[in-house]
Amino acid sequence: MATKRITVGSLIDSLQDLRAQKRAIAEKEKELNEKYKALELSLLEAMDNEGVTKSTGKAATASISMTRQFTTDDWDKFMAYVAKLKRFDLVQRRVSAPAVRELWELKGAVPGLTPYDKREISLRDL
Repeated sequence: MATKRITVGSLIDSLQDLRAQKRAIAEKEKELNEKYKALELSLLEAMDNEGVTKSTGKAATASISMTRQFTTDDWDKFMAYVAKLKRFDLVQRRVSAPAVRELWELKGAVPGLTPYDKREISLRDL
């Protein structure tokens, strides 16, 4: 029995097939997330109407929880405050790759950063 030869073309086609499968799953996940969010809002409204913060069905228990979140109205003010307090833990550590690439091209280097080239496949439909 002859074994099937793996070629660059067959690998590309397999990658395309997997990407199509992932896209279908992602679309289904998006639909489910929308339905979940709508149902969650309905449940919150029903629990508010009944004046309860915890309730139980046959398969699960639901309770309303609160966590304080924040929106940034003025980044400049906030970042000045962070710098003044030296509380850089108030922001998440993540480099903005597009901004750093631009600065790197202008300055040639950015202290504390080491560049690397990430290799990946760019796949396009035929």
